Amino acid sequence: GQEGLIVNMIDQRVWRPTPRYFSYALSKSTLWTATQMMAQALGPSIRVNAIGPGPTLKNARQDDSDFAAQVDGLVLKRGPELPEFGATIRYLWEARSVTGQMIALDGGQHLAWQTPDVTGMTE
Repeated sequence: GQEGLIVNMIDQRVWRPTPRYFSYALSKSTLWTATQMMAQALGPSIRVNAIGPGPTLKNARQDDSDFAAQVDGLVLKRGPELPEFGATIRYLWEARSVTGQMIALDGGQHLAWQTPDVTGMTE
């Protein structure tokens, strides 16, 4: 039969929730839970996974120096480039045994202990 793949865009913060962005974190955490539950409910014909990006493009509240400081705080000192999203989706399509997972495309942001609530950095 046919197979399908759903890839939700969430945030690596679901692994380290913080009240700093309460409604954002809550909505992304809910989508993370939904990803796992859909993987259970829709298998075996449809797999459901997620991508948790880190700093990719500066947001409306950031200037260039704020964004550069955020990227410099990453373990790898670089965030994902846009082609990495396509490569990750392709990997998820080809890896037929993967479901209910999140891949953090975040330069190691989910590993950092110096979170914005500690540093006071604009993100």
